[in-house]
Amino acid sequence: MQRITADSHDLLAVERFFAAEARIAGTFGHIEEAVAPLLRSMRARDRTTYVVDAERGAILGHAFLRPPHAPSAEAEWFVARGLRFPDGGTGWEGADPPLPRGVHALVALGAEGESKPGPPSEARAWLPCGWSALDGDAGFLAAALPLHELPAEPDAGWRRGRWPGWKT
Repeated sequence: MQRITADSHDLLAVERFFAAEARIAGTFGHIEEAVAPLLRSMRARDRTTYVVDAERGAILGHAFLRPPHAPSAEAEWFVARGLRFPDGGTGWEGADPPLPRGVHALVALGAEGESKPGPPSEARAWLPCGWSALDGDAGFLAAALPLHELPAEPDAGWRRGRWPGWKT
């Protein structure tokens, strides 16, 4: 069994992350405040400002949904939003159509358990333009927007109620 230990490059990356962590937490806190009324109306539970998901190379905030806003109680349904760094993880490699190759913002609907979304081939028939499907331990439906398409002024998209370039 190979032992995984940190090297000097990993320690430098952690140092840089800690320098940016307060700003990242503030960004996700701002997102959480903006989506909180919608999540409350959906009776979402166990909201998370953000978590680091190394397997998927992402920093994500989650809210877990209950029926009637979740298709069933047999699975744990969630809505996630965040940033994905494709070079940092391989968890969404099989998305159909593929997610962007560069860093991107994303929104995902997913489930773990008995009643998760079906395989990507089944989802393609009904998914809206701009959405991808992925099967695995959890089934996901995700919409992604490359960071270069986000507005230069961070609050500009919120004032209009959507981000420019987001495929709807």
